[in-house]
Amino acid sequence: MDYEFWKEIHAHGGIPAVKSALEDLPGDLPPQEADAATELALKVIEDDIARINARADQAEARARQLAEQAREVNQQLTEHATRDADGPIARDGSAE
Repeated sequence: MDYEFWKEIHAHGGIPAVKSALEDLPGDLPPQEADAATELALKVIEDDIARINARADQAEARARQLAEQAREVNQQLTEHATRDADGPIARDGSAE
């Protein structure tokens, strides 16, 4: 039972599958092997959580970036609408 073994179980059934596989370990498995299997299973879960958190951080950063872009566009639209509301400007700079 190596890291890839636990990773495969986790990929197919998530934490419940890993928990079930740990519960199904043979009762006569030496304690050191059971501990090693448990550590590897936990490492797989921790790595997946870290991956999920990294993706969430990236998504949050992208959302902040998009919100900033939306604020900038809204500001430009507001400025444009304000200018248009002031009426047309003659070529010499005076109001028509």
